Amino acid sequence: MPKVYWGWIPILTKKVHFEYLEQRAQCEWGSISSEEKELISKILSYSPEGYRRYYEDDKDAKENKKFKIIVCIRKHKINHVFAFDSKGEIKAHAVCLIHDDGIVEIKVIDVKLPDQPTDRQVQNIRERVAIHIYISIRDFYHSHTHHAKHDDMLLKPVQADNKKEAAEKILTQYEEKIIFYHKQIKEDIGPDKSFEDARDLITKAEGEMIYASAFTRLLKDSIDDFELYLSVFSNAISSIKILAEDIESKYISKLTQDTNELTQDTKLESKYINSLTQVLTVLTLVIVALTAPIATDATYKIVESILEHFKLTLCLPQKIGIACFYVLIFIVTIIIMVLNTRRNKKDD
Repeated sequence: MPKVYWGWIPILTKKVHFEYLEQRAQCEWGSISSEEKELISKILSYSPEGYRRYYEDDKDAKENKKFKIIVCIRKHKINHVFAFDSKGEIKAHAVCLIHDDGIVEIKVIDVKLPDQPTDRQVQNIRERVAIHIYISIRDFYHSHTHHAKHDDMLLKPVQADNKKEAAEKILTQYEEKIIFYHKQIKEDIGPDKSFEDARDLITKAEGEMIYASAFTRLLKDSIDDFELYLSVFSNAISSIKILAEDIESKYISKLTQDTNELTQDTKLESKYINSLTQVLTVLTLVIVALTAPIATDATYKIVESILEHFKLTLCLPQKIGIACFYVLIFIVTIIIMVLNTRRNKKDD
C-alpha cells in the first residue's frame, strides 16, 4: 500500500478559497495539450481539466534539464498530479486530496524506478516526488510565499499515518524555523552585514511565524496543547521584532559614524583648499604690487603717444590721477581677497 505524505498550503483565511485561487493560478500555468490530455485520459478513464508547468530538475540542473508537472482538477481541487521527465515520459503519478483547511494528502501510486532498486532508493525517490508534487500544489494555490533562494527551510511534506500525526510533524518544522531564523538574524547583526538582507530575512521570519499561528488555529482539533503552540509562535514574533530593533539600532549607529567620518574628511579637505586659497591670495597681491609700476609706466606711454598725436601734453595732475587709479585697483583687490578669506574661515 502506497505511503501517504502530508503538506499544508499556507493560508491566513479560515479555509482555502479554491475558486479564486484557481483563477489566479491559471494565469501562471499553461493548459495541457491535446496529446497530454489523451495520454492522461487513458490512465484516469475520463478527460481531465489540466494545467502544466516546468521546473528545473535538481539532479540535471547543470545540463539545464527541466521536468514537467501536470495537475488535474475536479471541482476546483487538484486530485491527480503527473510528473514528466525531460524526455516527456511519465515518471510519477500521485493521487491528491486537499482539505478546506489547506492540508494536502499525497499518495504516490506509481513512480518510475531504476532497475533493481534498493528499499532506500525507492524511499528517496518517492520522497523526492512527493516534495515536487507538494511544491506544485502549493504554488498553484499560493503564489505569495516567504522563501529565498538560499533558504533550505521550506515547509516540506511529511510521511504520516493520519492527520493528527501529520499536524504534529508540520508543527515540528515550524519550531525548527524559530531556531533557524534566530540564528540567521543574529548572524546578520554586525557592522559588515547588509541591512537590506537582514531586513528581508526578518520579514520572512515574521511571515513564517504568522503562518505557523494560522496553521495552529486551523488544525487545533488535531494538535495537543494548541494554545501553548500559539503562545510559542507569538513569543517568537516578539523576539524577532526585538532582534529587528537591535539590527536597526546598529545600522543607524554605523550610518551616523560613517557620516561623521565623511564630515571630518570634508572639513580637512576644506581647510586644505582654504590654505591653498590664502597662498594664492598672497601671491596675487605680490604680483599686483610688482606689476603696478610697470602697468602705470605703460599706461603713461600709451596716453602720451595718443596726446602727442593730437599735439597735447600730459600734465602732472593727470599723471597723479593715473597713479591713483592703479593704487585704487590694488586696494580693492586686497579688500576682496581679505573678505573672501574671512568668509572661508566662517564656513569652517
